[in-house]
Amino acid sequence: MVRKKARLVEQTIQVSYTYTRRIALVEKRCLVCEKRFAGIKKRQYCSRACQNKAFYERHGRKLRG
Repeated sequence: MVRKKARLVEQTIQVSYTYTRRIALVEKRCLVCEKRFAGIKKRQYCSRACQNKAFYERHGRKLRG
């Protein structure tokens, strides 16, 4: 059985448009590490790691068994 080598095709696309952010960013402080970050009003954590840590603190007993 002969294995074919996968071909890599590169394409260059020029984009000539801009967009405006409709949702305003607000300076906030992370609930876990208290680091300052810019995010929408709904956002509570600066990163996915802090979000996971907060979830584990809330649900740790169930996860441990």
